[in-house]
Amino acid sequence: MQPCTPPDGNISRRDFKSVFGQRSAEPNEEVRSSWLRSLDEHKLDPDRVSDPDVLTYTELVERRASVEELSALCLPEIDRLLHRVMEHAEVVMLSDAQGVVIQYRSSAPSIDTYSGLRVLPGSIWTEDRQGTTGVGLCLREQRALSVVQDEHFSSKLASLSCTVAPIFGSQGRLIGVLNVTSMQNSGRAVQSMIRELVASSARRIENFYFERLHANYRVLRLSKYDDFLDVAAEARVAIDGCGRIIDATPFARKLLIRADGSGFADDIMGKKFSSVAGVADLERSLEGDRSTIKNSEGCLHFKLHESAEWRSLGTYSNHDSASPSRNKSCNLPKVQPGPSLNDILGTDPQTQERLKFAVRLHARSLPLLLQGESGVGKTQLARSLHQSGPHSGGNFVAINCAAIPNDLIESEFFGYRPGAFTGAAKQGSPGRLIAANGGTLFLDEIGDMPLPLQARLLQVLSEGEFVPVGGVETVKVSFALITASLRDLPSLVRDGKFREDLFFRINGASLLLPPLRERKDRARLIEEAFWVAASQAGQHVCELTTDVMDVLMSHCWPGNMRELQHVAKFSVAVSESSIVDLACLPYTLGNRNVITELKGEKPKDCLSVHATLAALTSENWNVSMTAKSLGISRATLHRRIVEFDLKRPKHHA
Repeated sequence: MQPCTPPDGNISRRDFKSVFGQRSAEPNEEVRSSWLRSLDEHKLDPDRVSDPDVLTYTELVERRASVEELSALCLPEIDRLLHRVMEHAEVVMLSDAQGVVIQYRSSAPSIDTYSGLRVLPGSIWTEDRQGTTGVGLCLREQRALSVVQDEHFSSKLASLSCTVAPIFGSQGRLIGVLNVTSMQNSGRAVQSMIRELVASSARRIENFYFERLHANYRVLRLSKYDDFLDVAAEARVAIDGCGRIIDATPFARKLLIRADGSGFADDIMGKKFSSVAGVADLERSLEGDRSTIKNSEGCLHFKLHESAEWRSLGTYSNHDSASPSRNKSCNLPKVQPGPSLNDILGTDPQTQERLKFAVRLHARSLPLLLQGESGVGKTQLARSLHQSGPHSGGNFVAINCAAIPNDLIESEFFGYRPGAFTGAAKQGSPGRLIAANGGTLFLDEIGDMPLPLQARLLQVLSEGEFVPVGGVETVKVSFALITASLRDLPSLVRDGKFREDLFFRINGASLLLPPLRERKDRARLIEEAFWVAASQAGQHVCELTTDVMDVLMSHCWPGNMRELQHVAKFSVAVSESSIVDLACLPYTLGNRNVITELKGEKPKDCLSVHATLAALTSENWNVSMTAKSLGISRATLHRRIVEFDLKRPKHHA
């Protein structure tokens, strides 16, 4: 049906009713204005609106990279919001300032229905393309609102209800839209309740993002409540070393205008906080137990939030070799970002608690020792801790102590001067410790480090300096240290194979990462691994059959996350549609004859032929180490080797 448009391009009230007269309710002024723009300016027909464009996986990755910090910070809040609205809605999304969906969470039963409407990661929801939608209207109005069912311009979207709230970044610019979408026929009272939840979540994300954005400045938290228990009820102000306001969240501008009596929000920028807030002296106010601003509406409380970056400012001089700025000259390849800390956290309470503890310790530069089975994500966690912490300005340098020959490991660590030994590069080499200066050093498999090198490393950790191979002058370094080992370090200490003093030096705190089979959020991790694999293969949907999910949930995952990722990639590649069934799984997973219960063992303890062989190969056929990594006894492992008819390769004999 074509809209009736007069020659002057304006839609009359009669013509408006002829197009939208069958809608269930008279729209509010915002929705009505959006309908008119959709007809008059964008030349759209409500019955012929094209499906939304959807970015390819590569395009989506690039889009997320441009708002990487916002994208990562929002994930825990999106998961919490989905849990809170699950009875009334099925999808929570984050769109960027151009209306592109960059993060997406959905309850599994509804994914096919939403996919049919192209409500997908990477879909674009601007008003000029889709007419009136929650995201498009929020981008224009920049406030929390709802577009309920046939308030959508496109008749295809009349089954959806969208409740949205804006997220603001530096200088009050809109940087994202948080969106809860439902197909349930809920009333406006429910939508009002959801709107409060969405607005609160958006405010939390906004405040956390503001703190990260201004990590090199002092940030004041403002609240009407003196307990500061609800981040959603707070505002943020960033101030420089002289106490001048350099940025503020929109909510902070409103609060301070009320206190200051100013007529314009921009008036507070560049002013001293003490003058705007009406306090005699900011520093003295912060020293007191109760820092408050009094105005006609009562009291506004403020509290200082100092990031680790701010506290570290001034500790480096221009001539100090430990300065992070000196680190930029290190010629080190840029590390590709891995899974974010939020991806690793998941929703397993035990894992979340352990990793939050690790985040706090790493931020304070305490050494961390990561332990856990092969493939649980120790390297990924170390990289994520670096990227999300105060050391992210420097390099993340990872060294596998078991992978470097003994005769090269010292020069690899400490570098060497020109002509230090036969075969050395003419220009010498700075070494990996110099590369890690100002950043994070991750030593994987530290239990395999030779004893002589352990002594030299201990000196570096104790004194913060070392002498390169063939050199005479000391070099100063400063870095955060994370180590990892599959081996039992206390046993190595008792056997004299690992220095006790070094063990205590690296073990500021020990963190045991749980294997995949013990994680309570295993089902979610499995689904996400397959979704990621499908996205990388250019598919927008990946559905696992019930039988497949049963197999994957019963598998003990001896290779943990690494094995899961390989299985997901294999299955998606084999599948000829968006559905992954038993025929798509690797043979040792999909064939029940292979993974049936072994005599006297529970299903969760079963191991496939492939997994057992992979574990043995990883440990160079060391039965004791393999049994330990798999969490079984040596006798059980020997029985499986015989039962699976596994043969030791000749080069391992």
